[in-house]
Amino acid sequence: MSDTAVNDTASLRAEVLALLLEPLGVDAMAGSASLERLAKKVEAVAQACGCAWLPPSGATLQWISDAVAACVEERKLVRLATARGRTLTLDGARALRELMRLEGLRPHLQALKDVTAEALRADLAAVALAERLLPGVLEPCRRADQEWPKEIWRSILEIDIEGALTDLSRRRRTRQAADARELVLRHSVSAARDLQNRELVTRLEKVRDFVAAEQSYEAVLSVRPQWWRWLGPDARFRFRSDRRDALLWAIKARDTGAASGSTLEMLADDSARAVIEHGLTTALVSTAVSLAPPATTSAARLVAGLPAVASRTDISELRALESWYTKNIELFDRVAAAMDVRRTEPDLREALDSLIGELALPSGAVDASRSAYRDIQCTLRAEVEACLQRTSYSAHAIESEDLVGALSHIGALERELRDAVRAMPAVRGRLLVAVAGRTKSGKTTLRKALTRDTDRTGIGRGAHRTTRKTSAFEIGSVTYLDTPGVAAKDDDLDAQRARAACDIADAVIWNYADTLRDEESAELQRLLLSGKPLLAVVNVKERVDTPDRLQLFAQRPERAFASTSGHAVRIEQVSRAVGVAPPVVLAVHSGAAHEALSTADRELGDRALRASRLPELEQSLARLLAERAIPLRGVRLAEGVRAPLAAFHDRAAEVLPQIGLALGELERSGPSERVALLEAFRIAGQNTRDRLEAERHRAKERLPDVVRDLGGVDHSQRWSNFITSLELEGLFSSLESEFEQETRKWGRVLRARASAPERQDDAHPRVRPRPDVKVVSLGTAAAKGAATALLGSFAAKGIPKKLAVPPPAAAAVYVAETLTGAAKAVSSEVDRARQAKDKWTSATTAVAEASLDELFDWVGARLARIVDDATAQVDAQSEAQSADISSTRERFKQLRRLRSAVRSALDAIDLVLVRRLQALAGGDPAVIRLARRTPGVELRVWTDASRIAEVRACLQEQLVDVLTERIEVCSDSRSGEGDGTADD
Repeated sequence: MSDTAVNDTASLRAEVLALLLEPLGVDAMAGSASLERLAKKVEAVAQACGCAWLPPSGATLQWISDAVAACVEERKLVRLATARGRTLTLDGARALRELMRLEGLRPHLQALKDVTAEALRADLAAVALAERLLPGVLEPCRRADQEWPKEIWRSILEIDIEGALTDLSRRRRTRQAADARELVLRHSVSAARDLQNRELVTRLEKVRDFVAAEQSYEAVLSVRPQWWRWLGPDARFRFRSDRRDALLWAIKARDTGAASGSTLEMLADDSARAVIEHGLTTALVSTAVSLAPPATTSAARLVAGLPAVASRTDISELRALESWYTKNIELFDRVAAAMDVRRTEPDLREALDSLIGELALPSGAVDASRSAYRDIQCTLRAEVEACLQRTSYSAHAIESEDLVGALSHIGALERELRDAVRAMPAVRGRLLVAVAGRTKSGKTTLRKALTRDTDRTGIGRGAHRTTRKTSAFEIGSVTYLDTPGVAAKDDDLDAQRARAACDIADAVIWNYADTLRDEESAELQRLLLSGKPLLAVVNVKERVDTPDRLQLFAQRPERAFASTSGHAVRIEQVSRAVGVAPPVVLAVHSGAAHEALSTADRELGDRALRASRLPELEQSLARLLAERAIPLRGVRLAEGVRAPLAAFHDRAAEVLPQIGLALGELERSGPSERVALLEAFRIAGQNTRDRLEAERHRAKERLPDVVRDLGGVDHSQRWSNFITSLELEGLFSSLESEFEQETRKWGRVLRARASAPERQDDAHPRVRPRPDVKVVSLGTAAAKGAATALLGSFAAKGIPKKLAVPPPAAAAVYVAETLTGAAKAVSSEVDRARQAKDKWTSATTAVAEASLDELFDWVGARLARIVDDATAQVDAQSEAQSADISSTRERFKQLRRLRSAVRSALDAIDLVLVRRLQALAGGDPAVIRLARRTPGVELRVWTDASRIAEVRACLQEQLVDVLTERIEVCSDSRSGEGDGTADD
């Protein structure tokens, strides 16, 4: 590695070493060389404490290389975005890199095209509503139009579908079924005439479901915001499931922590999406994600801090840092091992803490709060990640509005908590000081004097403004920001850039020259009201551009500074006009200091530099940074850590009681709802069985009339008509409808049951043909019987059969006897016919009754199965919802515990902050027992009753302008009263 590269990365090296030594509370570093020597001392201290083991070489290299690679990728993304006409910050590049690493991103990019940011930021409850309602009303019938010929679909909705379904359910030969069939086919084509009635019923049921789905879908859309329509059809009967799936994928990525909520907003940005697509095409970002180092290791500190401290470096400097780190990896591994063991080894911790003095600013100030804040957040993050686990729920969970609401609130709180602990505060070892002031006030000249830069480039001449953008320069452990001037007449852009630099700085040098116009006064007052440490420098502008003039100034500097007292009075007046204490005012001749650096006469140069009062400015600035800037930076750092945690805590305090009440109501009402629903099912089933028995009785009363019509050629049709007239199917639909009404009353839904085997409607009793008992048949039988009797009589009396004309008397006798025999024969035949008919009627009635009983028994069994199935569903739903409520209750308890942990973290942050302020004010930090922010926008501090005056003197009198909150000092005896300690 070249010397140039080494020099270019000196500050980055120092900050990386500061990250490694962060457990020591290092805030500002003296330089790379001194820190390397200190690292070797750390190794010696570790050996002296018995911790001198040598870890495997390269133990931390993997993590640093990955972090450097991530920084390089982010800068490449910035360049790519710039080339495509988009302004991209490093934070935005980091977000894009997160997205590009997500699995499954590519297929969803096109689906999310033109999707608004509002849609991506929609609450999960809205998505839960869509998941619960839209698929249920659309999915069963999305393809209903594909199951009909296209010609039918256009006109089929014109008929009465419900009426047609009722009539078609009858036998085909009935008039109602035939009429309904013709009605449907009139809206059809010849191809549909081959369909059976049952097939027509199936198709019409799909049409009915689709109509209901359309109505339900429109009802859903009518109550949702307009952006919700992007989830729905963009053409008739075309459901955009790809967009819905893409949204659910994006929300899952957010909820699982794979990407932050702000990162997902990139998907709504067309230009950002273009950068992602281009990056995926060119394989700009490596999709391999390395394992994260343990949260408490030195490697984790380095990985978390490197992106922040490397934000001002380019790719070549990052590569140089990686090369330097690789070269010194053995030393880093030894130091990292010592830092990691420091927590558990008191002797080592005490020995390492004694080295802090070598890392401090000249005034001796070191901010130990940063590492304390990181420890607090790392502990909280580990607890959050251990508790927040994804929980699966049954399909029945989404059928309860109250449970869905509780789940949505819990999910939202969990996301807010993850977001709160995910973002770490920026870790930067250097202080930022902005140099601001009126245009042409000599800011760049002061900067060059402070940096001992003799180059005259950038120093303005006449009325020309030379500094139009903010630039950075470093002096020791401080980074200075040279800003454009304010109060320019022709452009406010310079002032905006200057304000932005002042807002991010830890302290401000206000460069005053000659006047303080209204525009300058307003900006100075804004800075004073912000509470930011400010040093006012009256820049004397007497010309010293020749050796003689510089010599005259070195001999009589008081002449050049004669008018500075008036300028100081003017600054005091502007300050008191807004009720703020005036800042420290120093007079400096930055032009003389800069000329003194470049003069050939070194003795004259030294005298002129002292006369310019630049050394006094540097000393005052060092005191200001140590006494004011570092404490204020600690306050801002504390706010950066606690603000998202406080937002979650306040939100949880508002929502958790509501969730608790909702869960309590669900737990209380669930068993009673189940009992009431099952009782309603039992009553409905019993009523239906009673109706069935009554129908059985009426059917048997009608049976004699039905039996008379049986036994003929139309036997099966007559029996089928009789069975159809009983309308037993209505009992099933009536019972199911009653069950559905009852379940809807309790906000439940009965799932579709498996279809039971249907009984054949054309099954009829097996009976013998009906006997023929007509009168003609009886007359023939009587004549035949009479003739038979007459002939028999002649034979019996000895009269020859050939006798043609018997005597009259004999004939009369024979006739009488013959008629008697005929009558007997007829009577016998009639009796036999009646007996046959009665026997057939009795047998047919028995068969019909048996068939009827079998039918009613089958109906009763099917009704019983419907009741049993509904009861089983209610039991299953109750058990599933009970399990869902139990899981939700456990998540609720975890959130309450985590809220308490967040409250403890907030108190710990406030305690670290107040103790730090107490120490910087010259007090004993150990006397402060507890600190807490209260809703009254004040900071309460608890200490011993005997130390109240001491603490109040330090915090309220000496550091009153460091915090925006009012500080109230309380006695320990009041620490448990009314402070809201018992949050839960």
